Amino acid sequence: MSIVILNWNIEANPIDTQLIMHDYQLSNQKHFQIIENNDKKFSGKFLHITDIHFDHLYLPNSDPSKFCHNYAKKSKNNKSGKFGTPQSECDSSYALINSTFFFLKENFQDVDFIIYTGDTLRHERDSKIPLTEDYVKWSHKTIINYIMETFDIDKIKFIPTLGNNDEWDHNQLEDGPNTLFSNLTQIWAPLKLNLTSDFLKGGYFRQDINSKLSVFSLNSMYFYDSNDQIKDCNHKNSPGAIQLKWIENQLKSARKERRKVFIAQHIPPLDSEGEPTFYHACYNKYVELLGKFSDVISGHFTGHTNLDTLTFVTVSKNIKNIREKYSLLYLDKNEDPLMESNKDVILVLNNAPSIYPVHNSGIREYRYSTSLEMFGILIDYIQYYADIKKANKIGKLEWEMEYIASKTYSMKQLSPSDWAKVLDQMKDKDSKLWQDYSKYVTVSEY
Repeated sequence: MSIVILNWNIEANPIDTQLIMHDYQLSNQKHFQIIENNDKKFSGKFLHITDIHFDHLYLPNSDPSKFCHNYAKKSKNNKSGKFGTPQSECDSSYALINSTFFFLKENFQDVDFIIYTGDTLRHERDSKIPLTEDYVKWSHKTIINYIMETFDIDKIKFIPTLGNNDEWDHNQLEDGPNTLFSNLTQIWAPLKLNLTSDFLKGGYFRQDINSKLSVFSLNSMYFYDSNDQIKDCNHKNSPGAIQLKWIENQLKSARKERRKVFIAQHIPPLDSEGEPTFYHACYNKYVELLGKFSDVISGHFTGHTNLDTLTFVTVSKNIKNIREKYSLLYLDKNEDPLMESNKDVILVLNNAPSIYPVHNSGIREYRYSTSLEMFGILIDYIQYYADIKKANKIGKLEWEMEYIASKTYSMKQLSPSDWAKVLDQMKDKDSKLWQDYSKYVTVSEY
């Protein structure tokens, strides 16, 4: 496997780019058969990966307080690991990225598609090495090269979204058309995506898997309340309001054509403390759309928080005001998972843990139905993880199966009604279900 690193003009000297593939080792795992494939064209599997945060300047055995970019004068402070430094402000090393993509190449060639919910770039934390436009483009191209070397794009569609660290400036993205969208159109060209004028104007697009299932790659930056370049969605010409109208029209079309929809975006509507991340009007309208079209939306996938969490879309009974009818319930491991008795779960929002090792690294493989009548219905998922501290200690990265949703939560499939039963059992914080969920939130990090 050879990765070609493009030579953009970067204002820093890169570290050794030689790939060391023997750093990867997959632990022996028993294969788990979940569903019978009813369509020879589809395996009924797809991946969700998120938050790569690749940093080619990462130095093993360097000072984490200096973002793992420099060595400390006192050797005792040089604590960064080869595969990453959890609970620090250091990003992802070459060794971690190389080993991760080798794991993907060796084990997931049978998936139908891959959802990537953004954040390719390193964080702009080191004031001594600011991000440049050339560096941003180089980083995006580098990850696309990894993807092209790992998967056959003609057989496995790679569907990316924009993160809040994927722009020229952190958290900031102006109205489109803009130079970022035009550059990404070119950089993503090898992926053969359906990048229409909607992407050039708004950074979002629809990718059809077949006539029964579509993936919406949304631009959460146009809802995000940290983006000072835009207005709230109560301004009809704001990019967020325009995107919401596009989403609504696309969902109406999907309902009419009896297509299921997966929604992918970087930033979830609620943060890691259960507080809204979107501007007020954007949030309310977005939740309303999730509720109104919960019969169409079969899956909702985000990243950003680096946590493995669940959020439930609920509907209140006997309430006529539609803006008060739908609400979100975030499962915070530090809070009691209580839901009012007059509410029902109608949709589940899945937030996957990151490759970037804030905790341990994670990759998720979903299983979905490929039967004619149920195509696109989520059946199960397998969460894989790599223990970063262990990898640093033994000198190799071992990817393991962390848990299987159906087994852990005793579910037949990932339907809202099944999740509602799980939520009911989680009311007891001493239950094994709640303890397992709390453990997996931070990717089995102790």
